[in-house]
Order: sequence, then C-alpha cells, then structure tokens
Amino acid sequence: MSNSESTGAVARAKEPRRFFEKQLAGEQPLSFETAGQLYRLSKELLALQPWDFLDDQDLILMQDGEAGEICYCSIMGALGEVFSFHVYIGAGSYRFFRRIAAGKPITAGDFFASIHGVSVEFVTVTEQTPPDRELLEAFGHVKKRGMRAPIFRALRPGYHPWYVTESEARLLAYCLEGALEFCRDAAEMDDVDYWEDEDVFPFLVSNPTDKSREHFEIRPVKAPEPPVSAPQPAEFDESLLTNILHENLPRKGALEADHFFTGAMVGEKNERKACIRFVLVSDADSGFAFQPVLGQPGDSTGQLLVQALLGAIRDGRCIPREIRVPQKEFKILLNILSERLECDVRVMKSLPALNQLKGHFLAMIGDPGEFSHL
Repeated sequence: MSNSESTGAVARAKEPRRFFEKQLAGEQPLSFETAGQLYRLSKELLALQPWDFLDDQDLILMQDGEAGEICYCSIMGALGEVFSFHVYIGAGSYRFFRRIAAGKPITAGDFFASIHGVSVEFVTVTEQTPPDRELLEAFGHVKKRGMRAPIFRALRPGYHPWYVTESEARLLAYCLEGALEFCRDAAEMDDVDYWEDEDVFPFLVSNPTDKSREHFEIRPVKAPEPPVSAPQPAEFDESLLTNILHENLPRKGALEADHFFTGAMVGEKNERKACIRFVLVSDADSGFAFQPVLGQPGDSTGQLLVQALLGAIRDGRCIPREIRVPQKEFKILLNILSERLECDVRVMKSLPALNQLKGHFLAMIGDPGEFSHL
C-alpha cells in the first residue's frame, strides 16, 4: 500500500460512521452516507441561490413516499435575513404555514406546537453547534469568516428544532433533490409562473421509470387550506368528578381557562428540548389564579383542561355556573365535563382575568408573546 493510500485509509477509519448519536439516544442517528448526500445537495442549493427568484410563499409540493403525506416545501431568503429550505409535512403544518403567510399574530409556542417538518438552514459559524461542526468537517467544509454552511433540523409538534434522524434526513434529501431540479428549470423559464392562480402550486411527481427518484414531473395542483378536523370530547377518570359532586358544593360564578404552549424549553443537554406547556384557570370575578397544570408534548389537550378545571373546582370549593374558553375547540373538548357538571361552556374573544395572569406568567419565563411573523 502506498503512502497516499495508507493516509486515505486512516482518514476513512477516523470518519464518524454516524452523526448525532448522543443527541438521538433511542432513535436511529444520521448515517455517514445520508449525511454526505444532505451536505452535497445543500451546497448545490446554496450555490443556486434560489431565493433570488423564489419568494417564501412559492411552495413546491411533493409526497412522502413512505408515509404518503404531502410535503410543502418553502425556500426562504428573499428578505436577505434567513436563508433556509423548510419542508412542512402534512395538512396541519400547511394550515399553520398559511396562517404565518397571512400575517396573523402567532407566538413561538404556537409555531413549535403546530409544525411537523424538516429543514436545512444556512448559517455562519456562530450559529453552528459542535455536532454541526463535526458533520461539516467530516465532509471537508472550509471555515471562513462570514461563510454560511448547512445545518439540518427536524421539527416535531411540541418540541424545539432538533437534529435529524436517519429517516428524517432521507425525507429532507428527497425533497432537496426535487427542489433542486425544479429550481434549475425555473431559473431558465422566466415566463412561467406556477403560482399565478390562487391556491395552485407545482406538485413534483417522481418518474416511475426512474428508480433513483431523482427526476420529477411537474404538475400544477390546487391546494386550498385544509379543514380542521373536529376534536373529540375529552374522557377522564369519573371517580375524580364523582367525589366533587358528592360534596354538594355551591354553584356560583365563572371560571376562565386556557391551554397554550410557550417558547420556553425544558430538557437535558443532549436531549430533544420540549416546549413548556400549561393550562391556566382563574376566577373570572376575583382574578384568583388556581394551581396551573404542566403538560408534556404528547398529552391530550382535553385531559389537561379537565384536570386543571377539576383542580380549580376542588380548591375553590364551588362549581362554576359557566366556564369560559378562548377557542371553539376547547368547548368541544369540555362537552362531557360540562354535561356532568351541568354548567355552560362559552367561547369568549377576551378573558380579562386570565389574560392578565397569562401575560405575567409569560413575562416571568421570558416568553416574548405574539409575533406578526416568525
């Protein structure tokens, strides 16, 4: 073996076979092969500078070959601030993207609670973590001051962005391949506007004769905002309610209740960071705050609301004549509880006592509140 071959063999032996192993304990970490594909495709996208001719709202649609869900791909960078490629997965994520695009007020907690997707963002070295730099260095990335490099993230509802697993990376790579082919064609066809008609987008379909899935056919499709699926009323432990009803508590007043995710995070150093999630209940007349309920990302919203309200009734020693909530969804979730308590649930545009409490609470944990966009 020559010296050059020996050096190459040693270099290959030192190459990490997988990335993000510590950060993805219990999940499939990113393989060297898929990481290399992501790095190559991302560098090609960065060189193409597609934000020079595409706006953030110029979505490109594809279909996840494994799960079957529609992926809504957005290229960001037209404003010259954030340069990224986002894949919003499924109807719920698309619905929330439209809310952002319409300029409706949202919070960081709203965003993280609602979005399922994967992304590559092009950032300078100050925004790269040690695991990011390990991946970049493995593929020979040259560090220069101010130079942007790709980092790869996954968004799961209720969590902050985190490192991609192998399956998430493969989906991101597939969508990058489609976006690259589309952008190369779009750059050469200035007279074609795929987004001219309302709610019409280019849908990329893999050529069935191409086993590599690297070549796509472009079909215009209409994709209006999908309807919200009706929630199911929350079920709960009847023994908790039975104990309260047996006490023959007086019936008076009203309670205000709200459930929300915050932008604040919780989690260990190498652990996916969850958004802090709360249900707050207050007395509508006095503004008294009852014990809040803390939830996990996967918990049932309805069950958290029921838990908080039953706790407030127990501690307040009375059953409210009315429960006030800010969303119709919450009213539906509380149908069974309201029937058993024989009290009304009303949807209100404003909950003065609770909103004041919520504002103080968010300020205490450092959540900035509403944005017109993220």
